[in-house]
Order: sequence, then structure tokens, then C-alpha cells
Amino acid sequence: MSSVKTVGVKELKNRLSEYLRDVRRGTRVLVTDRNEVVAEFRQPASNPMADERHPRAAEWIDSGRLAAPSRAKAPLPRSPVSLPAGTAQAILDALRDETRR
Repeated sequence: MSSVKTVGVKELKNRLSEYLRDVRRGTRVLVTDRNEVVAEFRQPASNPMADERHPRAAEWIDSGRLAAPSRAKAPLPRSPVSLPAGTAQAILDALRDETRR
């Protein structure tokens, strides 16, 4: 289990290299500004998309309760439906007019 350190912004700035070495060893570093945690330094997750994950999903993936996707999503094919610009707005306007009556 990794340890956790808390450091103020000024001390972090003055001793950044030391705290980065701690992170390499597995320590999480919480950065505070006026006693409020504003950032967290930790080793990156094995998944390169880790920063884009939902926090709860990230927690479950890190604990092994959920498997991360093995590949990126494939793009969807282009829709065969093609309507002139403004069609959706015209339909919405017509529906709104009907509900006002």
C-alpha cells in the first residue's frame, strides 16, 4: 500500500524534485493551498487513458474490480440520413407552436 504526503504549494515549489522522487517510489502527494487540497501527484495508471476515466471507474480498475478496455472505441460509420441544415430547428419550432395552442 502506498503512503500519502501532504505539502503546501510553496514547499512543493522549493523541493519539487524531492517530491517527484517520492512519487516514483509510490507515495501519493496531496498539494494544499491555504489548507485546501488542490492537486494530487501519483504514479500514472497502467492505462494511458487514465485521466479520462470517471473517478469511480478509475478506483474500480485500480482495485481490480473492473477491467479497463483493451482498445479504443472504433468510430461510428457516417449516418446515411442527410437533411438540409436547419431541419431539426424547424421541427422543434413546429412542435413548440403546437404545444402553445
